[in-house]
Amino acid sequence: MPTVEHAEEQLSALPLLARLPTEDVRALASRARLQSFREGAVLVREGEPGDSLHVIVSGAVRISISSSEGEEATVAALGPGDCIGEFSIFDRLPRSATATATQKTQTFVVTREDFGTWLQNRPHAAMALLETMSLRLRRTNQGLTDVMFLDLQHRLAKQLCAMADLVGEPDARGEIRLRVKQVDLGSMLGVTRESVNKELQHFQRQGWLRTNRGGVTLIDVEALKQVNG
Repeated sequence: MPTVEHAEEQLSALPLLARLPTEDVRALASRARLQSFREGAVLVREGEPGDSLHVIVSGAVRISISSSEGEEATVAALGPGDCIGEFSIFDRLPRSATATATQKTQTFVVTREDFGTWLQNRPHAAMALLETMSLRLRRTNQGLTDVMFLDLQHRLAKQLCAMADLVGEPDARGEIRLRVKQVDLGSMLGVTRESVNKELQHFQRQGWLRTNRGGVTLIDVEALKQVNG
């Protein structure tokens, strides 16, 4: 069973909390509980009340949104150290997206009430949190810039490299498996599955990766990084 020290270590790695003093993180960790999710399980669902914050300890999570017609689009892939639900913790609005485990996943969970009590007792932490969330907004702006100025080949290579760092599963040969469907890659990049497949086939002919059922295996990450110069 994970200890408070384990929770503290995971929370300290979270960008949202990384700048806070050790004693503040320790106090929050004492309020966290561990939850386990099987592959395919929903951690939070779009539209539900946002009453807790999840910090991913292990595994991988797909973030998706739905249209009024019921169509689903994947917008992000998250891994250890990432958090789910931080905006609902602050604005008290319903969940803006659905989070689904794409493999066996564990998270530390802190309720809004516990998080609020912790924050009220530590007003100096609010500024650090605001600065960190500002950096997240800047990263979102960078993503929009990529859409405007980079072609699909460059954006796909960049996305694969980012996912390799975040949720990749390296093997003994140094290859990295990504459990991501081509349709989900298309959703994240704002293009069709067919467009993604065309670029993946190009990368495969170069010997940089190979496609397989339910995912992609990266063979030469450095070559993919060179695509973006």
